[in-house]
Amino acid sequence: MQENELRYYLALYFATGVGARRLINIREYFKSAERAFRAAVQELERVPAIGSTTAATLVAQRATGLENADHQLSMLAEGQQIITFFDDAYPEQLRSIYDPPALLYIKGDASLLAAERAVAVIGSRKVTDYGKRLAHTFSEDLVRERVTIVSGFARGVDTIAHRSAHEAGGKTIAVLGSGIDVIYPANNKQFAEELTQAGSGILVSELPLGTPPDARNFPWRNRIVSGLSHAVLVVESDEKGGSMITASLALDQNREVFAIPGDLGRPMSAGTNMLVRESRAKLVRSASDVLLDMGWIVRDRPQRARQRVPRPDLSLFENRIVEVLESAAEPLQIDVLAERSEMEVQYMLVHLLQLEFKSVVRQLAGKQFMLVR
Repeated sequence: MQENELRYYLALYFATGVGARRLINIREYFKSAERAFRAAVQELERVPAIGSTTAATLVAQRATGLENADHQLSMLAEGQQIITFFDDAYPEQLRSIYDPPALLYIKGDASLLAAERAVAVIGSRKVTDYGKRLAHTFSEDLVRERVTIVSGFARGVDTIAHRSAHEAGGKTIAVLGSGIDVIYPANNKQFAEELTQAGSGILVSELPLGTPPDARNFPWRNRIVSGLSHAVLVVESDEKGGSMITASLALDQNREVFAIPGDLGRPMSAGTNMLVRESRAKLVRSASDVLLDMGWIVRDRPQRARQRVPRPDLSLFENRIVEVLESAAEPLQIDVLAERSEMEVQYMLVHLLQLEFKSVVRQLAGKQFMLVR
């Protein structure tokens, strides 16, 4: 977005009561932030979901909005920029959620936002030694398979995940609950500089520059953590932790959720164990489980004879499904599998369930299926 257009977009952004969704609607309607900024109340009222009160507020706050916009633009330091919902650099993964931010303040390489593989590694600030070890191991193993680690830059699991990704030579995205110029916790300030200077990390926030950390910001921030990710991994959490909020948001956003189980008597494992028990998350034992379920790696299969001998413990239809999966070089989506097996999807699902019970077939994200090696 050109600088002048960005200025008016920010002026609208700072109008009280507008909000991200309404701002996006306004900009889409007028095709120009400047035209929207200069529009009369009657014109603004024609925008979907913009009533007379919001329209009047926008007009009344024009001067204040421009002052705030100019102040924010003057505060931008080297390496910092603002990406709006309408910019090409805005991540498609985030654009697809129900309530995407109208803009993002970033510091670092914006191309990191377009990661083809991104997993949010989240958990408690009060991380145990068990959680520290697993947050480190999972993050390190994931980045070795070109996965970008996303987290909230908080104490505990978040910082361990970011640092482990960085030290393993991977990429990481830190979503802040403050302005990108107000690092919290304060002892992460040097690490934040290290990440952005090295090009291995990026700081992201929808909050204006100068915004201090506030408890109210963090739950809302979490929708960006999950929104930027293809999957969410909960390492440790109690039953009411912020990570549980992120897991719920991820499910609403149609993201895969994984959880590491822990001891039944360990308070910081209560949340992860509950997610698994309620079938809201898949239990994982290693990074390989995450990678396999996401379809990002496929274990090598032994060479099979061309003339496959049907397994007697499988039905005729189950054997047909297995034969199709054997001939595929990668996991097959349910519709493709049904077409190749010449079966109706509703009937195939019954047979696939039986194959899963028999540990012959494994279901991955996006209704994809593969043989268990």
